[in-house]
Amino acid sequence: MGREVVVILPGTVDTSMNIARYLSDLDIEIRIIPLIKIKIDWDEVESARKVFSLGFAPNVSVFTSKTAVKIVEKLIPEAWQYAVKHSLAIGPGTASLLKKLGVENTEHPTEHSSKGLVELLSRMSGESSLALYCSKHVSLRLKEFIEQNFESSIIFRLYTILGASKNIEQLINLIESYPMKTFVIIITCYSILRILAKTGKFSSPQNVVYSVLSSRLLEEASRLKFHIHHGFPVNSIETYYDNLRNYIRELLTS
Repeated sequence: MGREVVVILPGTVDTSMNIARYLSDLDIEIRIIPLIKIKIDWDEVESARKVFSLGFAPNVSVFTSKTAVKIVEKLIPEAWQYAVKHSLAIGPGTASLLKKLGVENTEHPTEHSSKGLVELLSRMSGESSLALYCSKHVSLRLKEFIEQNFESSIIFRLYTILGASKNIEQLINLIESYPMKTFVIIITCYSILRILAKTGKFSSPQNVVYSVLSSRLLEEASRLKFHIHHGFPVNSIETYYDNLRNYIRELLTS
């Protein structure tokens, strides 16, 4: 008899629901327990609306996350009308969402990171007008590169990522209460990885395995000395999900 597998989705509800759809036909239990929450900066959203109403017209829009895409598409239509023409994404997941929302002219770097975005932007003309949509904690390297190399550029820090402390305790209690079950925790962003690493209690349980969906998360986990059981660099988020399904099937039969 195989293992009883519980997949834990600790990202935002929207992201977790999307992953759950890919795994819904497997004989597993799926728990959505967000370890982060998004706080939109409404003053920054309003500031962006004003800037565009005054004539700001970027010919390239840069998104560092799916959250940034969702905020611009839903709340800043003045900016979205330019994003649909040409957008850059930090990685395949963000690029996939842009394309799903109708942005056909979408690019993302081979290295899914702020460093990769810098390398991609370095091949563009400095005369390009650029808008960067990100969280409060934008990469200093990316910020400085844009400010130094693009004459007309504006950085919009649209949201902050906060930890959900009650849910962290809920996850710890769940894992400790069912030592015979195997928990697969899917890490989708830096913030979740750092919360798990910082908490300490998530690095030692024998009934927990971790999956990450990008090479940059693998690298960050290595830097934090946080062991990852499943993850590999891919250019397609669908390919990652297919590989994840196969990994879970192996756990079910092992």
